[in-house]
Amino acid sequence: MQGVQYGAGNTKIEEITLRIIGYTSVEWSEKRGQGKRRRTVFYSARRDHLSSQKVLFRPQQNGNPADLPAGEHIYQFACELPSSLPTSFEGTYGHCRYTAQVVLDRPWKFNLTHKVGFTVVQPRDLNLQSPSIRIPSRMEDARVFCCGIWRTQPLFVRLTVPCTGYVPGQAIPLTIDLDNRSTRLIEGVNMKLQQEVIYRAESPSPKFRRQVHTVVKHIGDGVEGESTRQYVQRLVVPTVVPTCGDQNLISVAYRLHLTVRVEGCGSDPVLEIPLIIGTTPLIPEQPATVAIPPPTVAADGASAEAGGFNFGNVPEQLPSASGVMRQSTLPPEYLPPPTYEEAMNAAAVVITDDTDTHAIGSTKPYVPLYPSYNFNDIQWPPLPPDARLPQLPLPPKQ
Repeated sequence: MQGVQYGAGNTKIEEITLRIIGYTSVEWSEKRGQGKRRRTVFYSARRDHLSSQKVLFRPQQNGNPADLPAGEHIYQFACELPSSLPTSFEGTYGHCRYTAQVVLDRPWKFNLTHKVGFTVVQPRDLNLQSPSIRIPSRMEDARVFCCGIWRTQPLFVRLTVPCTGYVPGQAIPLTIDLDNRSTRLIEGVNMKLQQEVIYRAESPSPKFRRQVHTVVKHIGDGVEGESTRQYVQRLVVPTVVPTCGDQNLISVAYRLHLTVRVEGCGSDPVLEIPLIIGTTPLIPEQPATVAIPPPTVAADGASAEAGGFNFGNVPEQLPSASGVMRQSTLPPEYLPPPTYEEAMNAAAVVITDDTDTHAIGSTKPYVPLYPSYNFNDIQWPPLPPDARLPQLPLPPKQ
């Protein structure tokens, strides 16, 4: 890590410390009561996930301050991150944030600090999720519209997706079948990928707050009465935070949301299918368990590196959702590594706080970076025949 460069002269230093922290914090306020009893209630919660401190520079044992010569100083450090750390997130009513702060302790003077933010992503390999995400999913609705004592013929709606697990950069192919036997005009079909964020407070009492954002949207054309129509649409998942936070103060989930807008009075049909946004895409025809052969040991005791992508150290075994232990898997050759990009519509945040009253250098606004894939040049192998959902016919006209 680079130190601080001074213009001229030496600086007396007691020590230089690196502090790495990670925490989740939520906070919002709500109005309660009426009239004179109306008041503002503040809800909040905080959980610490990571706290590490390392002394990078310290004077000799005599304890006297040392001179830090002007110029650039580089110090090596390492901090092991627990595998259970939640994913970084910046939201309206809270955040999960990780920062590294350098503190220069100067005798008889204010300490100097410099802070940077970094992103932690909890891996969510879709191949290690429940096998049910590989199964095509379908939602159906039948709606009859009334006007006084009159009832129309039904409107049948069907939404189908080939699987329920995707990664940023991947297209969600959806099929919408409409059989409009009524005389009502269908004005349009709204197809959305929605993100639901839930913030959980613990003080002064447990409470949660929910926000729903539209990540991507497409509007289909209308359908005349007493006619049928099929939409085949692809919604590309933009760079977003993966599904996360099942055990944290902030959780993020996704779903497909379909609204069929029908003219006149009556409720519009609404269909939803929950989705999982992961960090590693589904690999077609992957076996239930994949054994990784032990590394070849050379004559001098060194291990020969295996070909393919190098993802650093991985655990010997990873648990699967079904409870079966499986060996670590490597992505196929046709899958390039992801790039890390800013989340769609992400706003840069200032990460300085009351510990940075004498910060040096410019602290850049922080935006989390999440993995995203480019599938344009990938030739995926075909899905196995038994994984395809048979196309059931719509109910026959009466």
